Order: sequence, then structure tokens, then C-alpha cells
Amino acid sequence: MKTRRSPGAKEGMRRIVCLAFGVFLMLCESSLLSFMPVEFAKPDIGVPFIIYGTFFLSLLDGLLAAVLFGFTQEVLSNCPPGAMLFTNVGLLLSCIFVKSRLHTESRYIFSCVCAGAVLFKSFLFLALSLLSKGETKDIFNVLLYSLPDSIMTAFVSLLLFAFLERSRVRYWSGA
Repeated sequence: MKTRRSPGAKEGMRRIVCLAFGVFLMLCESSLLSFMPVEFAKPDIGVPFIIYGTFFLSLLDGLLAAVLFGFTQEVLSNCPPGAMLFTNVGLLLSCIFVKSRLHTESRYIFSCVCAGAVLFKSFLFLALSLLSKGETKDIFNVLLYSLPDSIMTAFVSLLLFAFLERSRVRYWSGA
């Protein structure tokens, strides 16, 4: 006798698999790229998942992605406690605000939005650092690395958009 699952269970499983894939990519990035001498080629893997979840799926999916990737980045980085979670939730709130004003059906526009989101997260991190500690000693480093990181995130987001769009059409629409 064949058991049938509800479409909601299938969609939930696909979302969990996509989020787990994103965390896996983030773990690979932090473990492999830390040994490479290339400092300018470190994309923010969580940003495309947060933006895709907010713009194309639902606000709950965007919130899940923001919290999950925020906690993952907290564990993997040595930044002040709560800073990465704060910047990811700030990115989520800005995506909710911009969602009705921006049409992002093209993967190239999605890529540009992801690049801008990395810059936004960097400036949000700088503002948080300035307001919480009053220090400005790492502002130059953040500004130096944020532009190349946003460009690399834009390139990676092109590939992730194709993957997420294919999985959404194939699995989440019930086809």
C-alpha cells in the first residue's frame, strides 16, 4: 500500500532541504576559503537565500532564512554577539519594505539586489559597531572588503537563483 503525503509536507521538506543546502554552502565557504589567500573572493551566501525567501516565497521563509543564517554566521565568525543576527533581520525588514516597490523577476535584477544587500549589511554592521561600542577602528577594513564581497555575492547569487528557481518550479508548484 502506497502512502500519500500532503502537498504541504512536500513543500516543507523542500524548503528544509534548500535551507540545509545553504548552511552546507556556508560551512564549506568558511572552512575552505579560510585557507585560501584570496581575501576579496568571499561572498555572503546567506543573502541570496534571505532575499529569495522574502521576495519569492513568503515572509515566514525569509524570516527562517534570516534567523538560521544569522545564527550560523554568529557561530562561524568572531564578530560581537548578536551582530550578524541583527544585520540579517535588518536585511529582512528592508526586503519586506522594498518587496512591493521592486520587481525582481529577472535573475540579473536579483543579483543586483543581492549585491546591494551585502553593502547594506556592511553599513548596518558599521552603524551597529559605532553605536554599541563607539569604535571606528575597523571601518576601513569593512569598507575595503564590502565592495568585492558584494560583487562575488552577485555572481554567486546568479547560480543560486537558477538553483532555487528550478527547485521551486519543479517541486514547490506540485509539478
